[in-house]
Amino acid sequence: MTTTTAQDELRLTAHPLQRSGAYAIATLARAAHPETVTGDQFHQVVQRMIDDLIAASTVVKGSAGWYLKGVSYTLWPNCALHYKSKCTAEGITAWRTAPPVEEWPGAPCSLCGRPACAWYGNVDIPLGASVEHRNTTAPDHQGNPLCFPCVSSFHSLPYAFTAGGGLLQGVHSWDERFMARATRSAVPVNCRSMAVRGDLKRGGGAFAVELTALRTLRWWDRRITAGVQCIQFSNSTRDMKFQVEDMNQALAEWLRTTASDSQRRTGFRYLAESQATAKVPGLRMLAWRAFNRPEQIPYRATAWLRDQITDTGGIPASVPHLTPLIRSYLTEVLHVLEKEVGHVTTIARRIADVVATDDDKRLKKFVVATRRPNDLKSWLRSEIADWVKKRPADAANSPFISVPQWRTLFDSGNSSWSARELLFVAVFEELCARGATLEATDETTTDDDFKTLDTNDQEES
Repeated sequence: MTTTTAQDELRLTAHPLQRSGAYAIATLARAAHPETVTGDQFHQVVQRMIDDLIAASTVVKGSAGWYLKGVSYTLWPNCALHYKSKCTAEGITAWRTAPPVEEWPGAPCSLCGRPACAWYGNVDIPLGASVEHRNTTAPDHQGNPLCFPCVSSFHSLPYAFTAGGGLLQGVHSWDERFMARATRSAVPVNCRSMAVRGDLKRGGGAFAVELTALRTLRWWDRRITAGVQCIQFSNSTRDMKFQVEDMNQALAEWLRTTASDSQRRTGFRYLAESQATAKVPGLRMLAWRAFNRPEQIPYRATAWLRDQITDTGGIPASVPHLTPLIRSYLTEVLHVLEKEVGHVTTIARRIADVVATDDDKRLKKFVVATRRPNDLKSWLRSEIADWVKKRPADAANSPFISVPQWRTLFDSGNSSWSARELLFVAVFEELCARGATLEATDETTTDDDFKTLDTNDQEES
């Protein structure tokens, strides 16, 4: 490989935004992977991006096609589009063209190590990893050396990331196949925005990027091998921002299975409903919590069930679908230990013996007691006393709850919280297995996001 040919070959680096842009170029080139993009394809995409900028440069704000020019203020401050003398076809082309070899700086690209073609600053390079990693060029410093494929990857970010509300936002992952799929879904949407939008108003509703990530995960039909990130940033010199929300691999894979596994698919609607707040629908809150507060997801689900059981006095029809899903979350995502699962399952059977009576008040008292650890302790102590008096002959030497089981529920630090949630779930799983009567519930969802959740109608670019 010569130094000249190296300037039209994409490489993936450790920079998430460079990677996102490289995948966008691959999508525009209709290539399977950035590193399979040919030199001719690369130059065709670069020319397309130049043509798109030239087309947007003369559009006034509010008119269809202004969107990309608006993005330039967020992504490329002080670029050619912002100066009357440079906002011409010639000026834009000069900005987006690699300098001749004789003008190269003789330094390696700071991202991939190949020969850099020029020094670059914040006109072309977005933030690195945080607002603190500012990309403004210090006095007497020439900038950051980059090769042409790497800087072109940054130039292609409007095709990978959606703009709105002063931010660019998109999905990133270190699972290369999933990353390619996520980008192929995003590029057509953003290309349509460039053609028809005349503003940068935030669209998509609350937590739009998190919902996009959730939707993309549920479309994915293979095991995901890495976590998923939602990236939101602004490179504007007036208001730089950089935020990354991380979802670990275990949770990403679990969410994916809620679409591919038919049993989990049914329970997922109830799970989403349980996450809703007064202002945000359940599916969007679930997506946000998956990135920001994953430990709250099972807590919100069990709290929702408690409220339903307390209100009706019976077991809602959602229980046999939702409780196995919560159990799988606790074991697969929050990693409740197998030993703890065994302890909890055993005591759950004992509790089911107590509450599986014609007296609905016994069930309701247990449900109410599970709201707080001290209340559950009091309830268990009361049942222990009753058990000593009334236990059957075949269980004469068996305690209602053993010391290891008690410690699992109350004396194991943070894991005790998960164990108590699992106990609530396990009791109702046991009751359903014994044929408990279920209360009919309204199966109609009012969450409009479900209409498109599992419909992959994005065009391939």
